[in-house]
Amino acid sequence: MPGETEEIVRSVGVELVSRLAPEELPLYPSLAAEFEAPRGARRRGSSEDQLLGFGAGEAITLLTPVILVFTRCFWQALLDEAAHTAVDSVLQRLRAFRAGHQHGTQEPPPLTREQLALVRTVAEREARRLDVSDGQAGLLADAMVGVLTAAPAA
Repeated sequence: MPGETEEIVRSVGVELVSRLAPEELPLYPSLAAEFEAPRGARRRGSSEDQLLGFGAGEAITLLTPVILVFTRCFWQALLDEAAHTAVDSVLQRLRAFRAGHQHGTQEPPPLTREQLALVRTVAEREARRLDVSDGQAGLLADAMVGVLTAAPAA
């Protein structure tokens, strides 16, 4: 399942970046590739929350690395939760975001209110576990629910 996890993290991550930080989309492929690289293969000094500097005193924090870490943590927590509850529909919807997935053949069933509440709870918990502020954790959780209730991008 590691390959499937990487595909889902990449696919759901790009959906979240397109909603929350569309200006970072041109950087997404290289950031996602670096994120997927084995820990030992990363360049020295690289991290998920690295700052990019532009000029003296100017620096921006990229949201994409945070989203990738959040999505990976969310996916793992959801898999863990699946061991205890019936979240098969949520897993089917997440799998629908994999690159090359045939969207026209069989659309996964819509998620119930209870499933969406579980998704939001897990997403918010994972964001807080990553030391994301309460407000930002709520926004990430809402964005994850939004991704799962919308049709996957073609």
